[in-house]
Amino acid sequence: MEARFPAARMAIFLPVGLLAVSIASILIRWCEAPALSIAAYRLVIASLTLVLLGGRQALARLTGIWEGPARWTVLSGFFLAIHFAAWIRSLELTSVAISVVLVSTAPFFAALGARLFLHARPSRLLWLGLSIAFVGLVMIARSEAPGTANSLAGNLLAVTGAAGGAGYMLIGRYIRPNMVNFDYILLTYSSAAVFLVAAAMLSGAPLWGFSGSTYLLLLAIAWVPQLIGHSSFNWALKYLSAPLVATIMLGEPVMASLLAYVLLGERLTAAQISGSLLILIGVGFAIWSETKQTERKQPAT
Repeated sequence: MEARFPAARMAIFLPVGLLAVSIASILIRWCEAPALSIAAYRLVIASLTLVLLGGRQALARLTGIWEGPARWTVLSGFFLAIHFAAWIRSLELTSVAISVVLVSTAPFFAALGARLFLHARPSRLLWLGLSIAFVGLVMIARSEAPGTANSLAGNLLAVTGAAGGAGYMLIGRYIRPNMVNFDYILLTYSSAAVFLVAAAMLSGAPLWGFSGSTYLLLLAIAWVPQLIGHSSFNWALKYLSAPLVATIMLGEPVMASLLAYVLLGERLTAAQISGSLLILIGVGFAIWSETKQTERKQPAT
């Protein structure tokens, strides 16, 4: 972490970002379009919005660093494309709760990746927090009522989405300290958009001909979960480790379950409530672990 940790902004950006990403599954459920079409539109609209907001200035800044960290944004976009293509498709095959729970296993992949590729050793407290949160995730997944949509293919796609999301976060942690957040998300989202449009075209997924309400939902998906939600967490990657950021995002199934109860009529059971509490406790341990590591790194005065 940097010496000047933006605690005030972190306390605002992360909760707002978490709420923004949590509504994604609801908006996607309402959207009458195939999974790849939704994913492609999500990143295309987000990228075009960023270009309009400051693309020219970003390109001027990126001229001198393309041979350095900027090149990694293409790989980051590839992992982001895998994350969205797999996860959004899983929402068509399984329930919101199970899909969000399985895609939220990204912190485990991120912790392993950080150890293997970034030579960062996650602390015991972090693993404890992840373990507690995992128990909560299992409790939520097992609380599904009989007859609720659930398939092996949907579950495997959600796990694939988790692995893709972990790769995306690990690369973000690696290059964000050397890139302005706007430049990073512009290149990453644009790269992901290219991969997703190509995948949609190759698979025959339609890219036009939707209803007006669907196009409005696609705009909402791009602007809220993507530009507000994901961009908030990408900003945090400059200061926080990838496993911690991914762990904080475990709050998504908690909020998503509540939103699904209110907006989709999916029932909220005692097991889901208990599991949500365990997730929050696990996230608390993960944040505490990062705080302890930071204190150990600071020189004595």
